[in-house]
Amino acid sequence: MEFQTLRFQAVEKLKVADHLVGTTYPLVKEPKLLVSVIENISQALELTITAILEYERDLKNIPKYDDTFTGKLEMFRRKVMTKHDIGSDVLDFVLDVRKTLEHHKNSTVEFTKKDKFVISDNDYNVKTLEIDDVKKTLSKAKRHVEELFKIIKYES
Repeated sequence: MEFQTLRFQAVEKLKVADHLVGTTYPLVKEPKLLVSVIENISQALELTITAILEYERDLKNIPKYDDTFTGKLEMFRRKVMTKHDIGSDVLDFVLDVRKTLEHHKNSTVEFTKKDKFVISDNDYNVKTLEIDDVKKTLSKAKRHVEELFKIIKYES
């Protein structure tokens, strides 16, 4: 898929997450929506990485890569991060968002308590989603996506 299309899709995912946080959540006050926000953020981040990888492939800067989340991250880490001096905090952030989704996917118990969405697994590992934390995650995702897309802007 063309990198510009992927770029557009990433921005759209962030817009959906922003709408959920800014408009939908205040109206319905349903903490389960916070998982949808995290899903959209995660998809936006993966689409951003894929767009940059496709851009680099178009320039013949990187070889074909494994089209899995792990394969993309590995190629991004090895070739793009070093070339463009991208800090490891970006990759850590992407992995942290993804880990939250994995925790949700593998959870055995989920419930709402006050304004929080609580996710727990069989080993009682608990992850709590709160609107303020999700807003911070969204804000950080927007900054990272904007920063990463500068790679395409400056070199196109």
